[in-house]
Amino acid sequence: MNFNAPELDASEAASLLERFVIDNDALGDLEREIGRFNIFDSLRIVDKEIRHSNFLAWLLDPAESHGLGQLFLRAVLMDLLRSAPRDDRPMSPVDLDGADLVGVRVEREWRNIDLLIVAEDPKIVIAIENKIWSGEHSKQLNRYRETVLKEFSSHRPLFVFLTRQGDEPSDENWSPYSYSQLHAGLDRCRRLNSDTIGDEVGVFLDHYLRIVRSRFMDDEKIAELCTRIYNNHRQAIDLIIEKRADPRARVVQKAAELLESDSLDWDTRALNLSCIFWPRVWNEIVPPICADGKRAPNGLLRFVLNVAHKEVYLELFIAPSTDIDQREQLVDAISKRGSDHGFRLRSQTPGKQWTTVYSKRIAKSPEGVTDDDKTIAEIAGLVEDLNTRAENMTVFLREFFLTA
Repeated sequence: MNFNAPELDASEAASLLERFVIDNDALGDLEREIGRFNIFDSLRIVDKEIRHSNFLAWLLDPAESHGLGQLFLRAVLMDLLRSAPRDDRPMSPVDLDGADLVGVRVEREWRNIDLLIVAEDPKIVIAIENKIWSGEHSKQLNRYRETVLKEFSSHRPLFVFLTRQGDEPSDENWSPYSYSQLHAGLDRCRRLNSDTIGDEVGVFLDHYLRIVRSRFMDDEKIAELCTRIYNNHRQAIDLIIEKRADPRARVVQKAAELLESDSLDWDTRALNLSCIFWPRVWNEIVPPICADGKRAPNGLLRFVLNVAHKEVYLELFIAPSTDIDQREQLVDAISKRGSDHGFRLRSQTPGKQWTTVYSKRIAKSPEGVTDDDKTIAEIAGLVEDLNTRAENMTVFLREFFLTA
């Protein structure tokens, strides 16, 4: 942004924005390039890691409904073997070309690993950790590798770190792999087997390749259009950026998207500067006695992610209830037995409507919270930690509500 530019009055700003919208043929070209109908766009799953992993699992599984057996699996495996360092390869691309893969299975979220491909002959195992927006956290790559080596000690392993740009993993035993490489491998397979791949699967794959190219890769045509638009409408674009929404609200929205893509099924409600959520299974356990009945009748216990001006923090609350007696019993039970499940009361005074059970500060910045990758990565790490805590609380809630 040009901070030295003179400040615009309302009339000048309106004229700039009007010209940006009306006198902008390149903007129309860009909208046509990226705005055409796409299955993945329409289902709003483009930025959700778990959905990409689900699609890849479907594509790579020889037993799946695409009916093409090992066609996509062999194409991707060949590309993974070519891109991996020689010493890390469980077999060479030449050996794969002449081998029959027997006893293949593709697992999703096996021990929290995004994708696991196992073959019994030859005995190989490929672990793929998929990161689109979130970063690594809690030394997860090292933990996943140790788990695979222990459980598949007789298999030759390959560990793949799949990211948008082929980022270097923290664990050198993992091989970086980019969505650009994935796109190239699948596109090559699509072109070489156009007569074999049926229309329905072909259209589905084409939509996926198009969304990867436009969103995760450097597309020359899109880059040229963006450059032309910015050069011709620099002031209008700078004005839009200056007046855009509070970055704290975008942190909340990105946090909600992380929760929606998490392996645990969260019931999520993103507000302006906070996000309330809890495992959806709690709706089957906790009676609808929350005083916030219209918005969250089952939300008696809720995690709340708050984005303040200079910090992000998470808390688990017991909310106000329409059944005061049962709420008091729940507070008392957590006070006495919550520590057995990893929780304890952080605050409680007689007559208090909101009771804190868990609290953690995520990020603090003297300059103020922004929607940068570091903040989002810290939230992603916290979401993984919450899975275990939420499962422990689920056990406690079952004991309290279903056996009371």
